[in-house]
Amino acid sequence: MTVIAAVNGEYDEDPVVRTGFDLAKAYGEPLLVLHVMSNDEFADRQDSTPDYYLENAEETARSLARRVTRGTLGGIGDTRFRGEVGPVAETILDVAHELDADYLVIGGRDRSPVGKALFGSVAQTVLMDAERPVVSVMEEGEVWEDGE
Repeated sequence: MTVIAAVNGEYDEDPVVRTGFDLAKAYGEPLLVLHVMSNDEFADRQDSTPDYYLENAEETARSLARRVTRGTLGGIGDTRFRGEVGPVAETILDVAHELDADYLVIGGRDRSPVGKALFGSVAQTVLMDAERPVVSVMEEGEVWEDGE
């Protein structure tokens, strides 16, 4: 089994990675840092770079996960990295199912109910649809857990 820390790449130092690392260490499980490039971002990159293929996008996403981990932990140790392309929430859930992850660690934002209704939320979808415990790390550093 494993602990998955799903990063969005907005931060060079990400509390999602730190929390995932702490959970993995506490339970003696491996840590996988995952970044999912959205289909829209992939299409934009293909439009601007004609020879940009799925393999390039997966490597870009994997490199981002590696960079965020290095920025957070100062090194990468035994951490594994994975880059995927697709609908972000669904892909995170698919990877968690595939690896039978013990925990999912995700970032969250404090949004108004109207903002959630209009724009949806990757974190909300993952929290609602995950079949395993999810730890949501809020931007302010507040952590709360939602498990079955």
